[in-house]
Amino acid sequence: MALKSPAPRTFYLPRLEDTFSVFPENGLNPHYATVRPESRAWIDQYRKFVCGPKMRAFMDNCNFELSNAYCYPHADEPGLRAATDLHNILWLYDETTDIESGAGAQRAAIIVHRTLREPDFDDGSWICHMMRDFRINHVDKAGPNVARRFIDNFCSYVEAVGTEAVLREKNQVLDIPGYVKFRREAGAVRTCFDLVEYSLRIDLPQTVHDDPVFISGYNAAMDLIFWTNDLLSYNMEQAKGHSGANVVTVIMKSKEIDIQSAVNFLAGYCEALTAQLLESRRILSLRPDPVFNKNAVRVIDAFGNWVRGVNQWSFATERYFGKDNEAVKKTRIVEIKEHFINSLSLNE
Repeated sequence: MALKSPAPRTFYLPRLEDTFSVFPENGLNPHYATVRPESRAWIDQYRKFVCGPKMRAFMDNCNFELSNAYCYPHADEPGLRAATDLHNILWLYDETTDIESGAGAQRAAIIVHRTLREPDFDDGSWICHMMRDFRINHVDKAGPNVARRFIDNFCSYVEAVGTEAVLREKNQVLDIPGYVKFRREAGAVRTCFDLVEYSLRIDLPQTVHDDPVFISGYNAAMDLIFWTNDLLSYNMEQAKGHSGANVVTVIMKSKEIDIQSAVNFLAGYCEALTAQLLESRRILSLRPDPVFNKNAVRVIDAFGNWVRGVNQWSFATERYFGKDNEAVKKTRIVEIKEHFINSLSLNE
């Protein structure tokens, strides 16, 4: 009887920054220093209801606000503030629902639905008050197309988070096509793309969003973001026991390959998606209508900023690699953590 090979204890990250170097290096948004403390003070009103002091300190060290400075380099100050508030909401909501049952996550989704769609709804919960503030401060000031899409997309996101909790309870891993479809909703990137338009003072008509070429670029950018995020967050998620909802696990199971082979497959697919995004931009730039060759192209370019920005932020924060983030960026070596090593409870 053949001996089973021991599970690998390390894997090597691909240099996705080389793949994403086709997108321009824009640096940090100049409004970051002003917006960061304002947004952090705002989210702290709600974090205190669910996060203990150690978890709040950990989240502060993750510096979620910095991701927006990378991903929205050209946003004006109100646009960057909206994007930063949204990201703080998403991280808090994600951490909260990670420990919820499927039923609990679905109850939270109902509160979000009603708050965004019913101006007079108030159940007294911190989730309701947080989402109402965001709607009044930002969504109500967006163009009608952006506002409508944002509400629809955010409601789809919280529904998908509820589904993710159910899948986690069942220890169910989707196949690759099913996971891609699911992740596009559960990853909240659509809501972040809505704020791309808001931050550029663009309100694309629905005809653009229904255009097959625009959809091709939109989907390529969205998939690049979640594949990058899944890769860089994999070690942290598997240590928490949440690796089932991660494309690395999905690829390993679907193709019956080891982790390094899955990572290499992912890197190759990111190259193909990058080419798809650039081709979408090229075709849109040739359209005679300025709604396409100007505004839609600006939005596609901003999606490219997002793709590059996610990768840059992931190594500029302690979120995924802790104090080893600079070493991992240099060596590309990730040591696979044991389950629940240094796990931190939300209320600690």
